[in-house]
Amino acid sequence: MEEIKLHQFREKLNLSGYSKRVVKDYPDYVRLFFKYLEQEEDIHSVADIIPEHITGYHAYIQYKKLNKKDTYLSSVTIRARLQTVKTFYAVMYQEKLVKQDYAPLIKIPKRKKSLPKHVPSEKDMKILLESIQPDNSLRIRDRTMLELLYATGIRSDELRTITVDNLDLQEKTVLVCGKGSKERVVPIGDWVLPWLREYLEVSRNKLLTVNNQTDLLFISKNGRKLTEGNLCALVHKYVKKSGLDYRITPHSFRHACATHLLKNGADIRYVQELLGHSDLSSTQIYTKLDIGFLKKAHKKYHPREQEYNADRT
Repeated sequence: MEEIKLHQFREKLNLSGYSKRVVKDYPDYVRLFFKYLEQEEDIHSVADIIPEHITGYHAYIQYKKLNKKDTYLSSVTIRARLQTVKTFYAVMYQEKLVKQDYAPLIKIPKRKKSLPKHVPSEKDMKILLESIQPDNSLRIRDRTMLELLYATGIRSDELRTITVDNLDLQEKTVLVCGKGSKERVVPIGDWVLPWLREYLEVSRNKLLTVNNQTDLLFISKNGRKLTEGNLCALVHKYVKKSGLDYRITPHSFRHACATHLLKNGADIRYVQELLGHSDLSSTQIYTKLDIGFLKKAHKKYHPREQEYNADRT
């Protein structure tokens, strides 16, 4: 295939202000496309490429086995390879270096949203939280933080930036600032209120220092803002103490909150609002986590299922 086209493509990417990574990698990915055309389609000129060749390349990279263990290219890699071919035609046609603009014809597969791994069960969350004995200021703080994380499903960043004024214990709500600086009001949960009151009345003042006066709700043992590392470390400590044998992170509390609410009958739009998802599809992923309760619901409520079971008795 024409190596000069790859050289021109790299040059135009560079002149158009693309990142160094794109300038370096995209021509190499297009070279793989050219290699396919030569070996599988017997095409040796860019001018001879037709849309069917691009469709064939998509099928080739999607279904070609990488080895004898039946492993395939990841969806991320497939998307990247098709995107480079799409960019090749967009750039080269604009510069009049190819006669056909096939870029609009190349459809990039939507990115699949992966399911969270190891979402703690309701039982495991109870074991984890109750492993934190509130016998000093730090452990009262830790228990309060993790109870609040599980109750609200808020993100780590949202938890660590809550101020005392964001809390409304009378209304049992907390104001959180989410992604894109979007604010939302989240219900706290009645069982968390005693923990918050104890933390505010007993522990927080002991953690503040003369030199570190802050309005942040949760603070370090030195009166400073908690870091992501601080929060991850303390979760890891209590997971180990509780005897749970899989990885749980601060974000696992968010997954657990959403999954358990849906499992117990919460409307998905309520969960969407609670988590601060602008797109319902981001929330719907949690409905796929526990197929067991969905099977039970289907068995219990579908009329044909009931009819089938009645005929068997």
